[in-house]
Amino acid sequence: MSNPNINQLSLMSLFQVGTHRGNKKSKLNPRLKSKVFGYDKGLCLINLVDTKDSLDTASQLLYRLGQKNKQLLIVGTSKHLKDLTVSFAKSFTSAMPYVDTRWPGGTLTNYITIKKTLKALEKLQNIESNAEFFDKISKNQQLEIVREKEKKEKIFSGLVNLKNNRPGAVIVLDASENSIAIKEAEAVGIPVLALTNTSTVTLPKNLDYTILCNIHSIDAIKLILGELTNSYNKGSAVIIDSAEENKEIK
Repeated sequence: MSNPNINQLSLMSLFQVGTHRGNKKSKLNPRLKSKVFGYDKGLCLINLVDTKDSLDTASQLLYRLGQKNKQLLIVGTSKHLKDLTVSFAKSFTSAMPYVDTRWPGGTLTNYITIKKTLKALEKLQNIESNAEFFDKISKNQQLEIVREKEKKEKIFSGLVNLKNNRPGAVIVLDASENSIAIKEAEAVGIPVLALTNTSTVTLPKNLDYTILCNIHSIDAIKLILGELTNSYNKGSAVIIDSAEENKEIK
């Protein structure tokens, strides 16, 4: 049952940005065959009715997570999606943690170790920002601190606000490049919302929130992510509105 508070994209808007264009028929994942309606010059043509249904289902989940103020973990390590991953993570009511370079193994399944690394990064950042202390140490020590900080930031900077290893959902912008993230999320029982093209080998076990689309079309990805953001933020606004009402009653 659809939520009337959630905007729903039209099939035409998805078609106009090339969402329907898939990869080679010869590389089609058999699990996705029912989501393809035909082929053209050896390429898969994605069934946009199915894509829209999956997007609506994912949007409803995000609306509910927004109502509960749940944190989301955004994963997009493909080079062409790097900037979009960061902007998407920052588009929510509260900025979400993200991974945009390489998935740090154990982020969800070995969080204790990851947390230690994040604390070490925070310590290095604090040392560098403390000018009074930093200026007193040797140039070699300064260089060593900066190098170590930048090394950690390259991988972990997007995770500094990760509260724990139980976000409400993991959103994967390109399933073909992030199989480990998908497996870790499933191992700890976290829902996976995955955008994927037709040739992805490793897919989530549960395809309910798997959105089949043209992963190479930035416009298509932006359109889909915008819908997901709006759904979460609308759910989050329900909490804010309720809180304001309670204040007025008091």
